[in-house]
Amino acid sequence: MSRRQARLEREAQRKLKAAEKSARLRERPVEEKTVRFGADPGSIFHMQMTWTVDQADCDGAWASGTPRQWSEECWANEIEPKLGEFAALTWAEIDTFTTSSGHKMHHSMDTSQIANEAQARLAELSRSEESIFRFRLGGKPRLWGFRVVSTFNVLWHDPEHEVYPVDVD
Repeated sequence: MSRRQARLEREAQRKLKAAEKSARLRERPVEEKTVRFGADPGSIFHMQMTWTVDQADCDGAWASGTPRQWSEECWANEIEPKLGEFAALTWAEIDTFTTSSGHKMHHSMDTSQIANEAQARLAELSRSEESIFRFRLGGKPRLWGFRVVSTFNVLWHDPEHEVYPVDVD
């Protein structure tokens, strides 16, 4: 075989490989794509709620004298049982709870909306999150903290509704 014939043969092989590759690319099945309305693939709402008290702020007391540290009795009878109930649910299920007036029982709030004392305490703790989550435990009691993916990081137990005071007429 002459050099010319060998070169022409190599060139023909390259063209054949390119044509085969092009055919493979053209023959790929096109997946039918649909838009999922109302669904966010990055959402935590399908995840089970978990919780931790590892970063709870239990030092000192509020200006009213209410201690930030919950009692063992309060933990055993009020806080832990509620966290256990929530941990059996997904965040989507937790989000469905409403009061008789239609307000969400458990929800995030901008940190700029909570009491000035609570905002100052967040600054002391070097917490710069823009939103904080709260669980309603009963009439007045609230449990405040931060959601990190599906985990609720308990920060404060608020038995007297002082972190976000409301006027009741």
